[in-house]
Amino acid sequence: MKRFPLQVLLSLRAHRVEQARQTLLQRREEAQRCRDACVRIEGELIALQFERGRQRARLLEPPPDGLSPAQAFAQREAHIAHLETLADIVRQRLFAAQEQLRQAELAVEEARAAFFRAQARLDALEKRKDLWRSEQRRLAARAEESASADLPPRAAVARG
Repeated sequence: MKRFPLQVLLSLRAHRVEQARQTLLQRREEAQRCRDACVRIEGELIALQFERGRQRARLLEPPPDGLSPAQAFAQREAHIAHLETLADIVRQRLFAAQEQLRQAELAVEEARAAFFRAQARLDALEKRKDLWRSEQRRLAARAEESASADLPPRAAVARG
């Protein structure tokens, strides 16, 4: 296994974190688009159901001039049936859109987990870097103390 210098490894992990963040943002945008599509389709369905209810309320109104009551009733029933068919089609679209939304939300969760894993790995490497630096400082301080201990005291040097 090839060992990478610490700074290269840090920049590589930072790049991976950024990629994971970008992926997470994209997945969130996709999920929001799916959510918006669901809301829009639900609005269509509510409008169709409202119109169907309105037409059912008009079912027994007097027929317009020139139509027999049976013809008017048949036309209104046919229109109500057509609205119900359209509502069924919209319901199917809504179910498909909700399934897409579930898939998009799963993708968001996976992207979020990947982002946090990448961030944790970067944080761990940063911590290891900080520990290494503090250890190097400690070693340098000990070496300096050791070197100063080997020197003769100043007072002895000045007298001699």
